Amino acid sequence: MNRAERSLLSFLDAPVVVGDPEGRAVYVNPAFEERFGQAADEVAGLPLAELFQGGGREAVLRAVAEVCERGESVRFPLRERGAGFQAVVSPIVADEARVGAVILLKEEVEGVERLLALQREIADPLSELEATLQSLHEQTGGRRSLQHRADLEDALRALARVRKWCDELRDTLAGKAAGAAAAGRFDPAQLVRQVARRLETRGGPGGPTIELLAPASLPLACGDVAKLEAILLRASQDRLEADPPPAALTLGARCIGRDGERALLVSLTERARAQSPLAPLREAALVAEVLAACGGALHVGSDPALGRATLLRFPLADA
Repeated sequence: MNRAERSLLSFLDAPVVVGDPEGRAVYVNPAFEERFGQAADEVAGLPLAELFQGGGREAVLRAVAEVCERGESVRFPLRERGAGFQAVVSPIVADEARVGAVILLKEEVEGVERLLALQREIADPLSELEATLQSLHEQTGGRRSLQHRADLEDALRALARVRKWCDELRDTLAGKAAGAAAAGRFDPAQLVRQVARRLETRGGPGGPTIELLAPASLPLACGDVAKLEAILLRASQDRLEADPPPAALTLGARCIGRDGERALLVSLTERARAQSPLAPLREAALVAEVLAACGGALHVGSDPALGRATLLRFPLADA
C-alpha cells in the first residue's frame, strides 16, 4: 500500500485494518488506534487474530480468507469491546492478483430509535400478560389447584425473565448499559448445575438421561450470566425436543489452555440412540450470536459412534 492510499484511509472516521493473504496486519488507520487503543507501529505484522477478541477472531480470519480466495467483499456483524460493528471486508487487487484485504468497521448506530419504539411496543403486552397471569394465580382453586398454581408460578417467573431482557434491551439501546455484558462475572460450575436442575424438572419418564460433568468450583468467567443461562438452556431444550431425542445429554464445564490463554469450555454432549441420527441443532445461529456478544465462540463437532458435542467457549475473568 502506497503513501497516498494510507493518507486517504487516515481521514476515515471508521476503524480500518489492512491485512495480507497470510492473515497479518499491514496497516491500521488513526480511527482504529483511537477506538481500539492499539498503536499502528505496534500492530503492523501481528496476526489479525490478536487484534480482536473471542468469536470476532474467527469471523475476521474466515472473512479475510474468503475474500482473498474468491475476490468478493464479505459483510458480517461483529461485537468487539462492548460495541457492535458492521464489518465489510474487501479485496485489494494489484496486477490482477489479490494481495490482501481491507477491513472497514462501521459502528452500528442506525435504527436505534426504531428499535426503541419496538421495545416500547413489546413492553405494553408484557404488562397485560403479567396482569392476566396474576389474576389467574389469585383465583386458582379446586382439586387441581396445586398443579395449576405451580404452572402459573412457572409462567410468571418466565415472564419476569422476558421483562428483564426487555428492560435490558431498552437500557442498552439508550446507551446506559454499553459494555455491561462483557464486564459481568459468573461462576460457570454453578451455571451448569442450575441448567441441569432445570432440565431435570422438565424431563418426563422415558426421556433422555441428564448427566452433569463439572467440578465443584471453577475460576470466574466473563459474560452476562442471564443470557448465557438462557442460550444454554435453549440449546439443551432444543436437543431434548428433537425427533428422535438423544439417549443421553451431558452438561460439562472445565478450564482449558495455560497461563494467559486460559478459557472456560462449557460442553453439551449428545449420545444418539441406536441406529438413530442426531437432528440438526436449530438454535446454532442464535447461540453463536449471543456468545460473540460475550466474547465467546461456538463449536459443534460430531462422531457417528460417540455422538455430538456443542462447545461454548468463554473468556475467564482474570485471563
